[in-house]
Amino acid sequence: MKSKAMIMIVLSCLILSGCGKNNTSQEADIKTTQTKETTADKKPEVESQTSVTAVSQTETENYEGYSGLWTESSFNHEEIISYGGLEFSIQVTEQNNLNGYLFMQQGTSERIAEIDNINGKINNGELNYKYNDDGWGGSGILHITFSNDDAIQIEVQDYKMKDTNLSGYGFSGVYQLQRSKQNKEEEKESKRADNQTSEQDLLHAVHEKYYSQWTEDGMQNAIAERKQYRDQCSFYPEVEEYLENVREVRDISSLVEPLYYTDLKIYQKEDFDDVPPLIIHLAKNEIYARHGYIFKNEDLNNYFNGQIWYEPAITPENFKDSLFNKNEQENLKLLSSLDTYK
Repeated sequence: MKSKAMIMIVLSCLILSGCGKNNTSQEADIKTTQTKETTADKKPEVESQTSVTAVSQTETENYEGYSGLWTESSFNHEEIISYGGLEFSIQVTEQNNLNGYLFMQQGTSERIAEIDNINGKINNGELNYKYNDDGWGGSGILHITFSNDDAIQIEVQDYKMKDTNLSGYGFSGVYQLQRSKQNKEEEKESKRADNQTSEQDLLHAVHEKYYSQWTEDGMQNAIAERKQYRDQCSFYPEVEEYLENVREVRDISSLVEPLYYTDLKIYQKEDFDDVPPLIIHLAKNEIYARHGYIFKNEDLNNYFNGQIWYEPAITPENFKDSLFNKNEQENLKLLSSLDTYK
């Protein structure tokens, strides 16, 4: 009885101990003053207040982009066979269901280790796969990590080498993998094909927007009428020199369409490498000019009035940034950060 009483006291303490624990953005605003009109018009102030939307759980759990061949030192399959190394070939379906194999060959002895039919579900960037034989009797757990920087790490945990494996060969330690060169080349080819299609669509959109409403005579007459503005723009000779010598544009297209199609596509920082500050400044202001913004700065006013696509319509006081589409909003952020023209 005494022992039963002691057990009841211990259980009561445990229960009491357990119960004690508690378990719209406004993208641009051009500010001008009477004393600094020229400076304000030269470099509009763009105040970005875009809110960041959290990425949904579905998006974070989509790992299909990791499908393909992963190797050490970006080797392709032929180089692995010739010089030795490790390759991890996977196919991810339904966002996070993985199936693949792990193969390793030693360069000097040409010993081979492999684990077939690796499968499982990737969760929060990780997958654990228990294997019983790597071809040498070794067993363990493959702890596979998928990194945001587009890399894969395989750490072999609880590795047990078979007693009869006198060479000690097999999967052990940590392997840092990158996309193989073969995969990278295939991706480049795919991107080239995609870009070719998008470029064709872009050119069609540009023609419809800037050329289709003109007759040949009407276009030539408009260019001639607006020559007076180009002649009064102090930096226009610099623009002409850039277009002719760098872009090799020597036809009327530079007067019929903008420098950049910032309303039709999103540009990257690399697109403006080696582009002069003046051209970047004009590219930023083109986003406003496309919507009829009336510039107080004399040079900007003359430059855009010299372009036959420009139709002045809205004063700075009445201009609304809601006119910008998503492409323009993104490009405006980028160009504002790159604009150093004074």
